[in-house]
Amino acid sequence: MFSTKSAQSLRNLFASYHEPPSISKQQSQKLLDGLKASFRSHLDREYGRSSSDSAPAPANAGDALEPQSNTARRRSAATLHLKSILANPLFSYDGNKQNTAAAAAAASHLPKALWVPDRDPMDVFDHAVSRGMMTLKAATGCLVAKGQQMGEGHAPVAGSDTALRVVRWLRSSGAESSLQFLDRPAFVQALAPFLVAEKMEGIAWEWITRTMNEPAANISEEQRIARASSLLSQLVRIKSQSHYGNLDAAIQAILEAEQLFQHSPLLPKLLVQPWRSVSWLSTVEAYSRAMPTEKLFEAHMATAQRLPRPFPVETAHLHLHHPTHPDHAPAMRFFNDKKRLRKLVQALGPEKVNLAKFTGMGTIPWIAFLGHDTVNHLQQSGRSEEARGITNILRSELSDIFAETLTPA
Repeated sequence: MFSTKSAQSLRNLFASYHEPPSISKQQSQKLLDGLKASFRSHLDREYGRSSSDSAPAPANAGDALEPQSNTARRRSAATLHLKSILANPLFSYDGNKQNTAAAAAAASHLPKALWVPDRDPMDVFDHAVSRGMMTLKAATGCLVAKGQQMGEGHAPVAGSDTALRVVRWLRSSGAESSLQFLDRPAFVQALAPFLVAEKMEGIAWEWITRTMNEPAANISEEQRIARASSLLSQLVRIKSQSHYGNLDAAIQAILEAEQLFQHSPLLPKLLVQPWRSVSWLSTVEAYSRAMPTEKLFEAHMATAQRLPRPFPVETAHLHLHHPTHPDHAPAMRFFNDKKRLRKLVQALGPEKVNLAKFTGMGTIPWIAFLGHDTVNHLQQSGRSEEARGITNILRSELSDIFAETLTPA
Protein backbone atom coordinates (compact mmCIF):
# COMPACT_ATOMS: atom_id res chain seq x y z
CA MET A 1 0.00 0.00 0.00
CA PHE A 2 1.31 3.39 -1.04
CA SER A 3 1.58 6.00 1.70
CA THR A 4 3.41 8.69 -0.20
CA LYS A 5 2.10 12.20 -0.62
CA SER A 6 1.73 11.74 -4.43
CA ALA A 7 -0.49 8.70 -4.01
CA GLN A 8 -2.70 10.58 -1.57
CA SER A 9 -3.15 13.43 -4.06
CA LEU A 10 -4.14 10.99 -6.82
CA ARG A 11 -6.84 9.43 -4.60
CA ASN A 12 -8.25 12.86 -3.83
CA LEU A 13 -8.40 13.71 -7.57
CA PHE A 14 -10.49 10.65 -8.49
CA ALA A 15 -12.69 11.10 -5.44
CA SER A 16 -13.74 14.55 -6.64
CA TYR A 17 -14.74 13.33 -10.16
CA HIS A 18 -18.46 12.84 -10.88
CA GLU A 19 -20.04 11.61 -14.20
CA PRO A 20 -21.73 14.65 -15.86
CA PRO A 21 -25.49 14.29 -16.32
CA SER A 22 -26.86 14.08 -19.93
CA ILE A 23 -27.79 17.44 -21.45
CA SER A 24 -31.41 18.43 -21.75
CA LYS A 25 -33.28 18.97 -25.04
CA GLN A 26 -33.10 22.73 -24.51
CA GLN A 27 -29.35 22.60 -23.94
CA SER A 28 -28.93 20.42 -27.06
CA GLN A 29 -30.82 22.96 -29.22
CA LYS A 30 -28.69 25.78 -27.79
CA LEU A 31 -25.51 23.91 -28.72
CA LEU A 32 -26.81 23.30 -32.28
CA ASP A 33 -27.67 26.97 -32.72
CA GLY A 34 -24.18 27.88 -31.63
CA LEU A 35 -22.61 25.58 -34.19
CA LYS A 36 -24.83 27.01 -36.96
CA ALA A 37 -23.88 30.56 -36.01
CA SER A 38 -20.20 29.64 -36.07
CA PHE A 39 -20.55 28.00 -39.49
CA ARG A 40 -22.37 31.00 -40.97
CA SER A 41 -19.74 33.33 -39.55
CA HIS A 42 -17.05 31.25 -41.25
CA LEU A 43 -18.83 31.45 -44.61
CA ASP A 44 -19.23 35.20 -44.23
CA ARG A 45 -15.50 35.56 -43.63
CA GLU A 46 -14.70 33.35 -46.66
CA TYR A 47 -17.05 34.81 -49.27
CA GLY A 48 -18.45 38.04 -47.87
CA ARG A 49 -22.07 39.01 -47.18
CA SER A 50 -24.45 40.58 -49.68
CA SER A 51 -25.25 44.25 -49.43
CA SER A 52 -28.77 43.46 -48.28
CA ASP A 53 -27.55 41.53 -45.23
CA SER A 54 -27.00 43.16 -41.91
CA ALA A 55 -23.46 43.29 -40.61
CA PRO A 56 -23.41 41.78 -37.10
CA ALA A 57 -20.57 42.37 -34.72
CA PRO A 58 -17.80 39.82 -34.90
CA ALA A 59 -18.06 36.88 -32.49
CA ASN A 60 -14.69 37.70 -31.03
CA ALA A 61 -11.82 40.09 -31.42
CA GLY A 62 -9.92 37.65 -33.61
CA ASP A 63 -12.64 37.77 -36.24
CA ALA A 64 -12.60 41.54 -36.35
CA LEU A 65 -8.83 41.60 -36.70
CA GLU A 66 -8.65 39.20 -39.71
CA PRO A 67 -6.53 40.83 -42.45
CA GLN A 68 -8.75 42.56 -45.02
CA SER A 69 -6.53 41.45 -47.91
CA ASN A 70 -7.25 37.76 -47.22
CA THR A 71 -11.01 38.35 -47.19
CA ALA A 72 -10.84 40.39 -50.37
CA ARG A 73 -8.76 37.71 -52.06
CA ARG A 74 -11.25 34.96 -51.19
CA ARG A 75 -14.17 37.11 -52.27
CA SER A 76 -12.36 37.93 -55.53
CA ALA A 77 -11.86 34.25 -56.32
CA ALA A 78 -15.55 33.54 -55.83
CA THR A 79 -16.48 36.57 -57.94
CA LEU A 80 -14.17 35.55 -60.75
CA HIS A 81 -15.68 32.07 -60.76
CA LEU A 82 -19.16 33.54 -61.00
CA LYS A 83 -18.08 35.87 -63.82
CA SER A 84 -16.57 32.95 -65.72
CA ILE A 85 -19.95 31.23 -65.58
CA LEU A 86 -21.84 34.33 -66.66
CA ALA A 87 -19.36 34.88 -69.52
CA ASN A 88 -20.94 31.89 -71.24
CA PRO A 89 -23.02 33.29 -74.13
CA LEU A 90 -26.07 31.43 -72.83
CA PHE A 91 -26.09 33.81 -69.85
CA SER A 92 -24.30 36.95 -71.05
CA TYR A 93 -27.04 38.73 -73.01
CA ASP A 94 -28.29 42.02 -71.62
CA GLY A 95 -32.03 41.93 -72.06
CA ASN A 96 -32.32 45.72 -71.82
CA LYS A 97 -30.69 46.17 -75.21
CA GLN A 98 -32.97 44.07 -77.41
CA ASN A 99 -36.37 42.44 -77.29
CA THR A 100 -37.66 38.94 -77.89
CA ALA A 101 -38.81 39.83 -81.40
CA ALA A 102 -35.18 40.31 -82.40
CA ALA A 103 -34.30 36.85 -81.10
CA ALA A 104 -37.15 35.31 -83.05
CA ALA A 105 -35.97 37.11 -86.16
CA ALA A 106 -32.40 35.90 -85.63
CA ALA A 107 -33.63 32.33 -85.42
CA SER A 108 -35.11 32.60 -88.91
CA HIS A 109 -33.08 32.48 -92.12
CA LEU A 110 -31.82 36.08 -92.49
CA PRO A 111 -32.93 38.38 -89.66
CA LYS A 112 -34.79 41.43 -90.84
CA ALA A 113 -33.44 43.24 -87.79
CA LEU A 114 -29.97 42.94 -89.28
CA TRP A 115 -30.97 45.08 -92.23
CA VAL A 116 -31.15 48.11 -89.94
CA PRO A 117 -27.85 49.95 -90.49
CA ASP A 118 -27.45 51.27 -86.93
CA ARG A 119 -28.01 47.92 -85.19
CA ASP A 120 -25.11 45.63 -84.45
CA PRO A 121 -26.02 42.21 -85.90
CA MET A 122 -24.05 40.53 -83.12
CA ASP A 123 -26.46 41.98 -80.54
CA VAL A 124 -29.17 40.02 -82.31
CA PHE A 125 -26.86 37.01 -82.26
CA ASP A 126 -26.28 37.33 -78.50
CA HIS A 127 -29.99 37.74 -77.85
CA ALA A 128 -30.90 34.62 -79.79
CA VAL A 129 -28.09 32.63 -78.16
CA SER A 130 -29.18 33.67 -74.68
CA ARG A 131 -32.63 32.26 -75.38
CA GLY A 132 -31.40 29.07 -77.02
CA MET A 133 -32.82 30.08 -80.41
CA MET A 134 -29.64 30.44 -82.46
CA THR A 135 -29.09 28.17 -85.47
CA LEU A 136 -26.25 27.84 -87.95
CA LYS A 137 -28.40 29.42 -90.64
CA ALA A 138 -29.19 32.42 -88.47
CA ALA A 139 -25.57 32.68 -87.32
CA THR A 140 -24.50 32.82 -90.97
CA GLY A 141 -26.94 35.68 -91.51
CA CYS A 142 -25.55 37.56 -88.52
CA LEU A 143 -21.96 37.12 -89.72
CA VAL A 144 -22.80 38.19 -93.27
CA ALA A 145 -24.69 41.23 -92.00
CA LYS A 146 -21.81 42.12 -89.68
CA GLY A 147 -19.43 42.01 -92.63
CA GLN A 148 -21.75 44.15 -94.74
CA GLN A 149 -22.13 46.64 -91.93
CA MET A 150 -18.37 47.17 -91.93
CA GLY A 151 -18.49 48.03 -95.60
CA GLU A 152 -17.75 46.18 -98.80
CA GLY A 153 -14.06 45.48 -99.28
CA HIS A 154 -13.12 46.34 -95.70
CA ALA A 155 -11.48 43.95 -93.27
CA PRO A 156 -13.38 42.92 -90.13
CA VAL A 157 -12.42 44.90 -87.06
CA ALA A 158 -9.98 42.94 -84.91
CA GLY A 159 -11.57 44.09 -81.64
CA SER A 160 -15.15 43.24 -82.53
CA ASP A 161 -15.00 39.82 -80.78
CA THR A 162 -17.34 38.52 -83.48
CA ALA A 163 -15.46 35.27 -84.04
CA LEU A 164 -14.92 34.87 -80.29
CA ARG A 165 -18.65 35.07 -79.60
CA VAL A 166 -19.48 32.60 -82.34
CA VAL A 167 -16.82 30.12 -81.22
CA ARG A 168 -18.09 30.35 -77.64
CA TRP A 169 -21.58 29.56 -78.88
CA LEU A 170 -20.33 26.60 -80.92
CA ARG A 171 -18.64 25.23 -77.82
CA SER A 172 -21.40 25.91 -75.31
CA SER A 173 -24.07 24.46 -77.62
CA GLY A 174 -22.02 21.33 -78.27
CA ALA A 175 -21.77 21.97 -82.02
CA GLU A 176 -17.98 22.08 -81.93
CA SER A 177 -17.73 18.54 -80.60
CA SER A 178 -19.00 17.03 -83.87
CA LEU A 179 -17.66 19.71 -86.28
CA GLN A 180 -20.75 19.20 -88.42
CA PHE A 181 -20.94 22.97 -88.93
CA LEU A 182 -17.99 22.53 -91.33
CA ASP A 183 -20.49 20.93 -93.71
CA ARG A 184 -22.05 24.39 -94.13
CA PRO A 185 -19.81 26.24 -96.65
CA ALA A 186 -21.73 29.51 -96.27
CA PHE A 187 -21.19 29.50 -92.51
CA VAL A 188 -17.49 28.66 -92.85
CA GLN A 189 -17.03 31.37 -95.48
CA ALA A 190 -18.75 33.97 -93.30
CA LEU A 191 -16.84 33.06 -90.11
CA ALA A 192 -13.33 32.63 -91.55
CA PRO A 193 -12.54 36.37 -92.12
CA PHE A 194 -13.34 37.13 -88.49
CA LEU A 195 -11.16 34.26 -87.27
CA VAL A 196 -8.23 35.69 -89.21
CA ALA A 197 -8.91 39.31 -88.21
CA GLU A 198 -9.17 38.42 -84.51
CA LYS A 199 -5.96 36.33 -84.54
CA MET A 200 -7.92 33.12 -83.98
CA GLU A 201 -6.52 31.16 -86.92
CA GLY A 202 -5.31 28.57 -84.43
CA ILE A 203 -8.94 27.56 -83.89
CA ALA A 204 -9.36 26.93 -87.62
CA TRP A 205 -6.16 24.86 -87.75
CA GLU A 206 -7.40 22.90 -84.73
CA TRP A 207 -10.63 22.09 -86.58
CA ILE A 208 -8.70 21.03 -89.69
CA THR A 209 -6.41 18.80 -87.62
CA ARG A 210 -9.30 17.18 -85.76
CA THR A 211 -11.07 16.52 -89.05
CA MET A 212 -7.99 14.98 -90.67
CA ASN A 213 -7.44 12.75 -87.63
CA GLU A 214 -11.06 11.70 -87.23
CA PRO A 215 -11.41 7.88 -87.10
CA ALA A 216 -12.66 6.34 -90.34
CA ALA A 217 -15.51 4.70 -88.43
CA ASN A 218 -17.01 8.11 -87.59
CA ILE A 219 -16.83 9.88 -90.94
CA SER A 220 -16.22 8.96 -94.57
CA GLU A 221 -12.97 9.95 -96.27
CA GLU A 222 -14.87 12.05 -98.79
CA GLN A 223 -16.63 14.04 -96.07
CA ARG A 224 -13.41 14.43 -94.09
CA ILE A 225 -11.60 15.88 -97.11
CA ALA A 226 -14.54 18.13 -97.96
CA ARG A 227 -14.59 19.65 -94.47
CA ALA A 228 -10.85 20.15 -94.05
CA SER A 229 -10.23 21.31 -97.61
CA SER A 230 -13.10 23.80 -97.53
CA LEU A 231 -11.82 25.45 -94.35
CA LEU A 232 -8.21 25.49 -95.56
CA SER A 233 -9.34 27.03 -98.85
CA GLN A 234 -11.10 29.82 -96.96
CA LEU A 235 -7.96 30.57 -94.96
CA VAL A 236 -5.96 30.65 -98.19
CA ARG A 237 -8.46 32.92 -99.90
CA ILE A 238 -8.51 35.37 -96.99
CA LYS A 239 -4.73 35.34 -96.61
CA SER A 240 -4.39 36.38 -100.24
CA GLN A 241 -6.29 39.61 -99.64
CA SER A 242 -4.44 42.83 -98.95
CA HIS A 243 -6.25 43.25 -95.60
CA TYR A 244 -4.38 40.29 -94.14
CA GLY A 245 -1.39 39.56 -96.34
CA ASN A 246 -0.85 38.67 -100.00
CA LEU A 247 -0.26 35.67 -102.21
CA ASP A 248 2.90 34.90 -100.24
CA ALA A 249 0.79 34.50 -97.09
CA ALA A 250 -1.67 32.29 -98.98
CA ILE A 251 1.10 30.04 -100.28
CA GLN A 252 2.63 29.84 -96.81
CA ALA A 253 -0.70 28.53 -95.47
CA ILE A 254 -0.58 25.69 -98.00
CA LEU A 255 3.03 24.94 -97.12
CA GLU A 256 2.04 24.84 -93.45
CA ALA A 257 -0.62 22.25 -94.25
CA GLU A 258 1.98 20.22 -96.16
CA GLN A 259 4.25 20.24 -93.14
CA LEU A 260 1.49 19.54 -90.63
CA PHE A 261 0.02 16.57 -92.49
CA GLN A 262 3.09 15.32 -94.32
CA HIS A 263 2.55 11.77 -93.06
CA SER A 264 -1.18 11.67 -93.74
CA PRO A 265 -2.35 9.64 -96.76
CA LEU A 266 -5.12 12.22 -97.18
CA LEU A 267 -2.72 15.12 -97.80
CA PRO A 268 -2.80 14.98 -101.64
CA LYS A 269 -6.59 15.29 -101.70
CA LEU A 270 -6.58 17.96 -98.99
CA LEU A 271 -4.31 20.19 -101.07
CA VAL A 272 -6.23 20.12 -104.36
CA GLN A 273 -8.83 22.79 -103.66
CA PRO A 274 -6.58 25.33 -101.87
CA TRP A 275 -3.78 24.77 -104.42
CA ARG A 276 -6.12 25.44 -107.33
CA SER A 277 -7.46 28.49 -105.51
CA VAL A 278 -4.00 30.04 -105.15
CA SER A 279 -3.18 29.05 -108.73
CA TRP A 280 -6.30 30.86 -109.96
CA LEU A 281 -5.44 33.97 -107.94
CA SER A 282 -1.86 33.87 -109.26
CA THR A 283 -2.90 33.62 -112.91
CA VAL A 284 -6.47 34.48 -113.90
CA GLU A 285 -6.75 37.17 -111.20
CA ALA A 286 -3.07 38.16 -111.16
CA TYR A 287 -4.01 41.66 -112.31
CA SER A 288 -5.81 42.37 -109.01
CA ARG A 289 -3.01 41.61 -106.52
CA ALA A 290 0.72 41.82 -106.02
CA MET A 291 2.78 39.03 -107.52
CA PRO A 292 4.25 36.52 -105.03
CA THR A 293 7.98 36.24 -104.48
CA GLU A 294 9.88 33.92 -106.78
CA LYS A 295 10.84 31.53 -103.98
CA LEU A 296 7.28 31.00 -102.72
CA PHE A 297 5.85 30.93 -106.25
CA GLU A 298 8.18 28.08 -107.15
CA ALA A 299 7.35 26.32 -103.88
CA HIS A 300 3.70 26.54 -104.89
CA MET A 301 4.48 25.07 -108.31
CA ALA A 302 6.37 22.23 -106.60
CA THR A 303 3.29 21.41 -104.54
CA ALA A 304 1.69 20.15 -107.76
CA GLN A 305 3.87 17.05 -107.45
CA ARG A 306 2.01 16.11 -104.24
CA LEU A 307 -1.45 16.26 -105.84
CA PRO A 308 -3.29 13.02 -106.63
CA ARG A 309 -3.38 13.70 -110.39
CA PRO A 310 -1.85 16.10 -112.93
CA PHE A 311 -3.41 19.52 -113.49
CA PRO A 312 -1.98 20.47 -116.90
CA VAL A 313 -4.07 23.60 -117.42
CA GLU A 314 -3.27 25.09 -114.02
CA THR A 315 0.40 24.10 -114.22
CA ALA A 316 0.86 25.57 -117.71
CA HIS A 317 -0.78 28.80 -116.60
CA LEU A 318 1.54 29.04 -113.58
CA HIS A 319 4.59 28.67 -115.84
CA LEU A 320 3.23 31.45 -118.02
CA HIS A 321 2.86 33.76 -114.98
CA HIS A 322 6.21 33.04 -113.34
CA PRO A 323 7.25 36.32 -111.63
CA THR A 324 10.77 36.37 -113.13
CA HIS A 325 10.95 33.74 -115.89
CA PRO A 326 7.57 33.32 -117.64
CA ASP A 327 7.55 30.24 -119.86
CA HIS A 328 5.00 29.67 -122.62
CA ALA A 329 6.33 26.22 -123.60
CA PRO A 330 4.03 24.16 -121.30
CA ALA A 331 0.99 26.04 -122.64
CA MET A 332 2.11 25.45 -126.23
CA ARG A 333 2.50 21.71 -125.55
CA PHE A 334 -0.95 21.61 -123.99
CA PHE A 335 -2.72 23.28 -126.91
CA ASN A 336 -0.76 21.44 -129.61
CA ASP A 337 -1.87 18.10 -128.17
CA LYS A 338 -5.27 18.43 -129.84
CA LYS A 339 -6.27 14.86 -129.05
CA ARG A 340 -5.86 15.38 -125.30
CA LEU A 341 -7.46 18.83 -125.47
CA ARG A 342 -10.48 17.46 -127.34
CA LYS A 343 -10.82 14.56 -124.91
CA LEU A 344 -10.66 16.90 -121.92
CA VAL A 345 -13.28 19.25 -123.36
CA GLN A 346 -15.65 16.41 -124.24
CA ALA A 347 -15.33 14.89 -120.78
CA LEU A 348 -16.32 18.17 -119.15
CA GLY A 349 -19.51 18.57 -121.15
CA PRO A 350 -20.81 20.80 -123.93
CA GLU A 351 -22.54 23.43 -121.79
CA LYS A 352 -22.24 27.00 -122.97
CA VAL A 353 -20.06 29.15 -120.71
CA ASN A 354 -20.22 32.92 -120.50
CA LEU A 355 -16.80 34.12 -119.34
CA ALA A 356 -18.17 37.55 -118.53
CA LYS A 357 -20.37 36.01 -115.84
CA PHE A 358 -17.99 33.30 -114.74
CA THR A 359 -16.83 33.36 -111.09
CA GLY A 360 -15.70 29.79 -110.32
CA MET A 361 -12.59 27.81 -111.18
CA GLY A 362 -13.93 25.41 -113.81
CA THR A 363 -11.46 23.72 -116.14
CA ILE A 364 -13.18 24.79 -119.36
CA PRO A 365 -13.11 28.54 -118.57
CA TRP A 366 -9.57 28.12 -117.27
CA ILE A 367 -8.56 26.73 -120.67
CA ALA A 368 -9.98 29.85 -122.30
CA PHE A 369 -8.10 32.14 -119.90
CA LEU A 370 -4.91 30.17 -120.48
CA GLY A 371 -5.38 30.49 -124.23
CA HIS A 372 -6.04 34.21 -123.94
CA ASP A 373 -2.90 34.81 -121.87
CA THR A 374 -0.78 32.53 -124.06
CA VAL A 375 -1.74 34.38 -127.23
CA ASN A 376 -1.06 37.75 -125.60
CA HIS A 377 2.32 36.58 -124.33
CA LEU A 378 3.29 35.27 -127.77
CA GLN A 379 2.24 38.50 -129.45
CA GLN A 380 4.20 40.60 -126.97
CA SER A 381 7.22 38.36 -127.56
CA GLY A 382 7.03 38.88 -131.33
CA ARG A 383 5.73 35.36 -132.04
CA SER A 384 2.71 36.43 -134.08
CA GLU A 385 2.54 33.23 -136.15
CA GLU A 386 2.41 31.02 -133.07
CA ALA A 387 -0.18 33.34 -131.54
CA ARG A 388 -2.46 32.91 -134.58
CA GLY A 389 -1.99 29.13 -134.37
CA ILE A 390 -3.21 29.02 -130.75
CA THR A 391 -6.13 31.28 -131.62
CA ASN A 392 -7.20 28.92 -134.41
CA ILE A 393 -6.98 25.93 -132.07
CA LEU A 394 -9.16 27.68 -129.50
CA ARG A 395 -11.77 28.56 -132.11
CA SER A 396 -11.86 25.10 -133.64
CA GLU A 397 -11.86 23.08 -130.42
CA LEU A 398 -13.90 25.29 -128.11
CA SER A 399 -16.29 27.07 -130.45
CA ASP A 400 -19.19 24.85 -129.35
CA ILE A 401 -18.71 25.91 -125.72
CA PHE A 402 -17.73 29.57 -125.88
CA ALA A 403 -19.67 32.12 -127.81
CA GLU A 404 -17.76 35.18 -129.08
CA THR A 405 -15.38 35.17 -126.09
CA LEU A 406 -12.24 33.55 -127.48
CA THR A 407 -10.75 36.43 -129.45
CA PRO A 408 -7.67 37.63 -127.52
CA ALA A 409 -7.54 41.24 -126.45
